[in-house]
Amino acid sequence: MKTIRINRAKWLRGKTSPYQKNYLWCSKRQAGCCLGHAIHQTTKCSWKDLEKIDNPRTYYSRESFLTEPTFHVNGFKNNEFALAAMDLNDDIRVDSTVREELLIKLFAENNIKLEFYN
Repeated sequence: MKTIRINRAKWLRGKTSPYQKNYLWCSKRQAGCCLGHAIHQTTKCSWKDLEKIDNPRTYYSRESFLTEPTFHVNGFKNNEFALAAMDLNDDIRVDSTVREELLIKLFAENNIKLEFYN
């Protein structure tokens, strides 16, 4: 089982409004969403490569345990895992503690250990 570790201080989650975008990585805030952290750690791509990309569909083609089948050479595949992760990460109605628990469970169901620290 692969492990993804997310520093809470560098984690974009929730929104202040339904129209706000969360990014895989936002340099202004020095933070990224859960999938941004997962892509960064599993594919070893730089944060700069993930800058201001608001949806994985625009991004990645290198193979890793996370990129297939979620990502492929032609962009994003709408699989249940990626969509559920984005929905949970960005849901404005979910408390951060509950969000962590739900994301940990979702990632575990996909054979990925998710850890939060700080």
